[in-house]
Amino acid sequence: MTTPPSPSGSPPAKRMKSDSVNGNAAIVSAQPSDVISTNGFTEITEAPIKALFNPSTSGTTEIIPKASTSQQQQSQSTSKPPKAKKNRKQKRFLPEKYSPADVIYQDVRDFLGPANVDEILSKSDASEWEAPGELKLYEQVELTVGAFTVSGESLALAPGEKKWAVIAPFAHPGDRIKAKIYKHDRLCSYADLVEILEYSEEYRGGEGDRRKYPGQGCKYFGECGGCQLQPLPYELQLLHKKRTVSLAYARFSDLPSNLIPEIQPTIGSPKQWQYRTKITPHFDAPPKWAQKRLKEGGEEDAMNALNEGKGWEIRIGFERKGRPGVMDIEECPIATPVLNKKMTEERKRVQETIMSFTRGATLLLRDSLPAPTPLPDSSTPFSSSTEPIIPPEDHIAITNHKLPVYERVGSYLFSFTAGSFFQNNNSILIPLTEYVKEAIFPPHSKAPKPTYLVDTYCGSGLFGITLNEPFEKVAGVEISHDSIVAAKKNAEMNGLQDKTTWLCGKAEDIFGGLDEKGFQGAKSCVVVDPPRKGCDEPFLTQLLSFKPLTIVYVSCNVHTQARDVGYLIRESESRGEGKWKYVVESLRGFDLFPQTAHVESVAVLRLVQSGI
Repeated sequence: MTTPPSPSGSPPAKRMKSDSVNGNAAIVSAQPSDVISTNGFTEITEAPIKALFNPSTSGTTEIIPKASTSQQQQSQSTSKPPKAKKNRKQKRFLPEKYSPADVIYQDVRDFLGPANVDEILSKSDASEWEAPGELKLYEQVELTVGAFTVSGESLALAPGEKKWAVIAPFAHPGDRIKAKIYKHDRLCSYADLVEILEYSEEYRGGEGDRRKYPGQGCKYFGECGGCQLQPLPYELQLLHKKRTVSLAYARFSDLPSNLIPEIQPTIGSPKQWQYRTKITPHFDAPPKWAQKRLKEGGEEDAMNALNEGKGWEIRIGFERKGRPGVMDIEECPIATPVLNKKMTEERKRVQETIMSFTRGATLLLRDSLPAPTPLPDSSTPFSSSTEPIIPPEDHIAITNHKLPVYERVGSYLFSFTAGSFFQNNNSILIPLTEYVKEAIFPPHSKAPKPTYLVDTYCGSGLFGITLNEPFEKVAGVEISHDSIVAAKKNAEMNGLQDKTTWLCGKAEDIFGGLDEKGFQGAKSCVVVDPPRKGCDEPFLTQLLSFKPLTIVYVSCNVHTQARDVGYLIRESESRGEGKWKYVVESLRGFDLFPQTAHVESVAVLRLVQSGI
């Protein structure tokens, strides 16, 4: 696999596992001895699920002969799991299709060479699960990094003759690293980065590279699992995300290359720092011994015990990379300033009241405009010409998930509850929505122009409202009643109540109410913006039956998007029987989450009919 311009890694803090009981190895060894987990990577979940059109897919199980003893090395803990019986067959769970683990497998396959991997798998002797003898669990090994994974990890060839990959975080192609193996998997092993022995500068030098710019970026990079690309120059981050879109369609669309257009350059975020409008730091409850002191001696005694240092500290923040537990974080440089200010207050509150928590908890911090006074409604709608832009320093932070949040996108005002879904990077929403509008109405196109817009998985109405101007009528469809209520309120706040229709649809008949409202596929454009799992087959089948002029598929998971777009193209050719079909007109990534490996993708599909 060619070395792609992607993930990052400035000098990470040294992180050594003391033994298997304290690290990820303890998690692995605690599993039944005949099960090997293949999902060993942190999933990036910046875009939460906002609807329920989810396919029911699951991992497959492969029954294969048991691997040799080199694959069965156990942790150094005193308790040893019972030995497997001789000749007993093992159950090994292959990753769920299109999941992060499946994407990692595809990265490993490309890195080792598809022909080589196919040869190994064709033997059916479990050798793809058998790590080279040179790689021993919980021992350190020196490696030269050869490539990036899509998710921003490093790939290196293991020592020895057998082709085997080692995956470690926070390193770059060309780096010479020392890593500690903690898990063997299919064709690869996972490792913690111990030290970078020699640095390669090819993918470093960005604003977040703290080796060159010590006062910039995030001081927690190298331990916090939230960002992967921080040291890369921003133009290389965008190239990495373009490559991610390209690989997704090559791997998962099942379309010939001539049906996949050239991937357009990724649209960057106007803000690369201080852009994130929602964060959710969390913390663990005090240990049982402290809670016991609370019951026996009261809160003051319990707090004194914590302050005396009994091996536990209050940590409020995000998950560590490579080690279990919460990492204490005082500020997050990709979060907006108002959220970081509020996090200081929330941290102090939790620290002072920690003994009131019997369980761990997650904090919600959401950036919001102050509530307008008076609130816009259908009789006095919001007007961008009379309402000034409120500067970021005058925003407020909402911490109650039931309270309303107000956010402005261009000429429109939106309101939604703090706990519900809305895109978390306001700075890129205008470029995103303007791009979608231009994609629907390309200049000099002779194709019929849609006059109706149908916004599926509409949430609070972002696309239906921001794209409304060129259309005669707009419909939003959701299966979440609360989302429909919010979308209807947002339409009224912006004076669009007479132009818009909001339907709480049924999953099995999502387009059922559109016909009676006057919406016809032959005059419509459909925007599809599903959750990470993409669309299920019933939805895609109904979409094809509706047969809109244009489909714009906006996705927070390009891998499931590629699957769904491939299905639409193939199925339309079959249904159309030469009379009609859909073609992929354009594909492009959008960087809603700079410094991370996550990319959103927009696919534009156009209906082509014979004689038109």
